[in-house]
Amino acid sequence: KHLWRSACTMGSGPSLHCRAMPRQGSGGGDGAGEVTFTVLMEGTSNPMNAVTTQIALFSRLCIAEPLPSDGKTEQKLSAGHYKVSFAGCGVSHGMVGTLFAVGLREQCEVICSYVDAFLAEGLSVKLNFVGLSRGGIGGLYLAQQLTDFVERRGVQGNLVANLLLFDPVPGNLVWMARFLDWGGQMNTNQAMDVSACPVLGRVVVLYPYEPLPAISFHAPLVATFPKTCQVEADVILGCHQGALWLRPQADTCLSFARIRDFLQDCGSKLDCSKSLARELNVPDTHLAELLEEELGRASPQTRCAHAASRGMSIVRHDRGTYLNRSHEALLRRLKQQPRADAGSTCPKYMLDFAR
Repeated sequence: KHLWRSACTMGSGPSLHCRAMPRQGSGGGDGAGEVTFTVLMEGTSNPMNAVTTQIALFSRLCIAEPLPSDGKTEQKLSAGHYKVSFAGCGVSHGMVGTLFAVGLREQCEVICSYVDAFLAEGLSVKLNFVGLSRGGIGGLYLAQQLTDFVERRGVQGNLVANLLLFDPVPGNLVWMARFLDWGGQMNTNQAMDVSACPVLGRVVVLYPYEPLPAISFHAPLVATFPKTCQVEADVILGCHQGALWLRPQADTCLSFARIRDFLQDCGSKLDCSKSLARELNVPDTHLAELLEEELGRASPQTRCAHAASRGMSIVRHDRGTYLNRSHEALLRRLKQQPRADAGSTCPKYMLDFAR
């Protein structure tokens, strides 16, 4: 199913506009000689051996042959479904992982080593990546490493990478990254531009609207992507990884639906019948009711963001025709109309981007 067809497209620059997105290059299937490689990367302080967020939950829901996160395997690789899951860089690399995101590039190297092994067997690879917070920054570093990988190997036609970045947070203050990072060494500026990556198929970036205090270093990153890939950006409910907790409510159920549909649309297999998933995996009609209820609550907020141009922010208006782009697409799928427009000055989306 194709639930999220209305997309906010960022292209190769920071400007945002909406259009209907085709799905070429990101679909799934079990073709002969094809690998579907699902990668899940947790937020900084989150383990993978225990389910603390939906990232670890989806690692368990994904039906695929698990591969070790250190890249060391004697396994014979053939066509089929595989997965690898990474704990947060603060778990795997301690204090330097927590403070400076050390470990992300190392994890990306493991992913690239598996891609290289698949290709060496004459297989085509569809890589479906989901990352939270610093794990989302890991997805951007992965795109950069895949750019170098393709240049070395010349395998562009046999590889497509689809990314879902959930609140990608580099861990830098906005003003420091913009005015003090003259050498471009902060994660913000290192990960800002992935426009050279030739193998990106579909990219979904989700930004919870609720801000954390500036001192928490949790401003998200609005990156620059290739014009040739399909980029969907949306502002969603919740506060950072709280939108991925396991309790069933509007923010967590929406997040679950977005990740579920991204993975299934891109060809990953999921078993959503497990107990924790059943509570979050609500019917579309119930999800629409939850979002409509949230649309009736006036609670304006603004959240600053890192971007190539100044002034990018994530906002919650006091009203809107739709809660967000996900809500618009859901109502279209259900063949339902939004509630009555609040007037000519009413924003189309209550949750949106602004500059």
